[in-house]
Amino acid sequence: MALTEPKRVGVVNYRGSRGQSLNAWRKRTPLNPYWLDWSKLRQSVIDLSEQASGVLLDVGVSEGPYRGVFEPVVDRYVGLEYPPSILDKQPDLWKILDRAKKSVDVFGDGNRLPFEDASFDTVLCTEVLEHLPEPSVVLGEIARVLKPGGRLLATVPFSQPLHELPGDYYRFTPSALEHLLDGAGLQVESITPRGNFASAMGASLSQFFLRWLGAKSRQSDGSVILSRWRSTLLLPLLALIQIKFHLISKLTSDTTFCHGYSVVAKRP
Repeated sequence: MALTEPKRVGVVNYRGSRGQSLNAWRKRTPLNPYWLDWSKLRQSVIDLSEQASGVLLDVGVSEGPYRGVFEPVVDRYVGLEYPPSILDKQPDLWKILDRAKKSVDVFGDGNRLPFEDASFDTVLCTEVLEHLPEPSVVLGEIARVLKPGGRLLATVPFSQPLHELPGDYYRFTPSALEHLLDGAGLQVESITPRGNFASAMGASLSQFFLRWLGAKSRQSDGSVILSRWRSTLLLPLLALIQIKFHLISKLTSDTTFCHGYSVVAKRP
């Protein structure tokens, strides 16, 4: 499974217990350069949680950012992530997996989910499909482990910088999603845009200025290493950009360009 958080090194992270509280607070405000993307994604996942029930499988759980959203509304939450053997090929995943170990209940490969047919009422898959060379295979496996009437709840990106290279393969349109889901034997119930043209533009501009003016080096995986002092000085500008485009987004309904899509699909 793909790890859902892109590498964001050096964006004014503070140490210690007070620092952790400050980081958590800042993440929820426009002082986070990724605030527009983060807030739209989180709200989409919260909205999807209304469709969750029974036993839930989170495919690509990573550090379990949404466990607290879903555990109160399901009977059991099962987090699945890459098997340790794949880390021999991707050693950079060790650091993230070490942080994620409390969230991972089962190690497994999405191409061969280690569960019997019809095991789950709900499957959650957030910002994972773009990292899979063959998403149709994984969707077929998801359909297999869903009970009849069970639902897939997924989010996918549409506008997002390259990240976690070379494992970043796709961006999705509604037509592509319908094609993939139909091929997997899943019935589409809804495909909902995440944000709109204005909010996605604001997110892109914030990240552009951060990478352009705040980066001191670029990494082969698509991420950047930030200059601490330059990125700190940029935070007010990036906050202003995001607030401005957030307000503009209230005035438009154009979703031909957006952050991504939320999907609800049912196994017949």
